[in-house]
Amino acid sequence: MKKIFLILITFFMCITVQALDLNSKYVYVYNDTLDRVVYEMNSNEEVKVASMTKIMTAILVIEKNPDLDKVITIEDEDLRDMYEYTTTGFQAGHEVTIRELLYGILLRSGSDAVNAAVRVTTDTEEEFISLMNQKVKELNLKNTYFSNAVGKDKDNYSSVHDIAKIMEYCIKNETFKEIISTPMHYIERLDIQINGPLYKRDTKYDLDLSLISGSKSGYTSLAKHSLVSYGEKDGITYIVVTDYADDYKKLLTDNSKIYEYFFNNYSYKEYKTSFDIPIENSKQEKYTVDINTNLYLSNDYDESLISYEYKGKNKITYLNKKGSKLGSVSIYYGDELINSIDVKLLDDIKYEVEAYTVPVFLIIVGIVIFVLLTLFIIKKRLKKKKKLKQKNNKVKFNKVKIVNKKVKQEKIENVEKFIKEENSYEKKIEILKNTIDINLFFDTIKNIDNVDKETLEKDLIDRCFQNINFENIEDLKDLYTKLKLYKNEMCKKTINYYNKLFKYCIENHIEKI
Repeated sequence: MKKIFLILITFFMCITVQALDLNSKYVYVYNDTLDRVVYEMNSNEEVKVASMTKIMTAILVIEKNPDLDKVITIEDEDLRDMYEYTTTGFQAGHEVTIRELLYGILLRSGSDAVNAAVRVTTDTEEEFISLMNQKVKELNLKNTYFSNAVGKDKDNYSSVHDIAKIMEYCIKNETFKEIISTPMHYIERLDIQINGPLYKRDTKYDLDLSLISGSKSGYTSLAKHSLVSYGEKDGITYIVVTDYADDYKKLLTDNSKIYEYFFNNYSYKEYKTSFDIPIENSKQEKYTVDINTNLYLSNDYDESLISYEYKGKNKITYLNKKGSKLGSVSIYYGDELINSIDVKLLDDIKYEVEAYTVPVFLIIVGIVIFVLLTLFIIKKRLKKKKKLKQKNNKVKFNKVKIVNKKVKQEKIENVEKFIKEENSYEKKIEILKNTIDINLFFDTIKNIDNVDKETLEKDLIDRCFQNINFENIEDLKDLYTKLKLYKNEMCKKTINYYNKLFKYCIENHIEKI
């Protein structure tokens, strides 16, 4: 349903803009403030963009030159290839600042200013062009490639969508925005007047161009007339790109119509609503949320199509303090989301003491009593087990038990002597696979090469646990201590394994005794 609604809005908007009888073949209108495309026509088709290229040139010159007031000298090579291209009027030997070059680039579209700026920004022209295309990738532009910084048609192309995205990036830079918004700049010492693309055009063509805040034009015989611009009014910024108009007057007429239509037919509308959230354990039964905001809508909007949806806490408790976020409100026009607002608790809520303090206190007291009783019982049982252990003078970990049913139990009295005198490889392997004597195991495995040490170690630990008396915590401690002595000799995976086993035994055996 939401998609259908958006399609209908776009359809009727397209009908309205087309009713303006635009001459440009390629058009893209973007509401930068609301991040919304409001109209487009052939916006992603590859086109020649002529001198609109220079907005990319200018922003790179600004970003790559930390001192824009640095003075440079115009050289003969800066005046090359001027035939059929606009110039600022600089001559070889003129001393100008980089900032003045930027006025020449953006206002007059001067190729002489471009050549000089490129020369002082990078070592070679190829390096500057590489920076241009690198910025294209950064901005994720799919239909753009630059082969030169001037805007010559050969291998230089973009789309009105991509040019709008470049402009969106550029006007975030205050220096760029200030220069491109200047109608005319005069360099007094050189007696050079640099006129912008709209300078006195309103009078010449009898057009209202006041809604256009800044612009950059472009023209070649192949690309025809084009303009990228932005306009600001009442807190809203539009970016408009029009391309392939028959003549400059028709191009400016298109832009005048577009800006007048959107600024005159759309504006902020005051929107107020409220809803209640229940309050738990308080004499104040509910908390009223007041929504008071402005929505950017068509002047002939239907108020009945405005709705909101609250997502968040369905009740307020003593845990919610003043200033805490309760949720958010999404505001829709039809099915289109047009605004989202966080909802916060703006008041101090007074809660009934007996409603929440007493139960919490009783819970805390109960927990303390339970912990103390548990510790007392554990201490008493441990004391009883210690007395039983003193009576039982058996040392279970000094015995050798053979788990394998096919092999009889055996006891080795002198481990060191046995290891030295026993030369049978098979016998040693048999010991490793069957003994639970930890000292015997590790002394034996030292004297055997090329064995699966990790598996044998894990088997030993398994056998030890199979023979342990879990009713006696001292047995577990004794086993842990003995294995720890050989920690540096064990495989890393074995160490992790026996740690996990001890944790499991403590949780599932010792704590349940």
